[in-house]
Amino acid sequence: MLHFALDYNDLVIEFKRKIVLEGVPIMVTLLADKIYAIQDKCTHLGGSLSKGTVENTDVKCRLHGAKFDLKTGNVIDKAHVGFIKMPTKKAKVYRTEVIDGKIFIEI
Repeated sequence: MLHFALDYNDLVIEFKRKIVLEGVPIMVTLLADKIYAIQDKCTHLGGSLSKGTVENTDVKCRLHGAKFDLKTGNVIDKAHVGFIKMPTKKAKVYRTEVIDGKIFIEI
């Protein structure tokens, strides 16, 4: 089911925004002309991905460096402490749709 998230004009290109829909924290970002929505909690230890960095179509957790593909949620780089890689699972991504200047996310 689609849920209203925010107005399209409230997103700035390459800026991350944390929203909560149905109790679920979600990071939303606009890259070029595509909107991405991914769970805001890192699958390693729950760090906020919206406080991380976006590079191309990847988001990197600021805590232990886990990196996720914004399109698929796949792990690009596992969380690590020094050279030790930590267990990191795929992140959940959400389908987005723009209708009449409003962004909707499917939960």
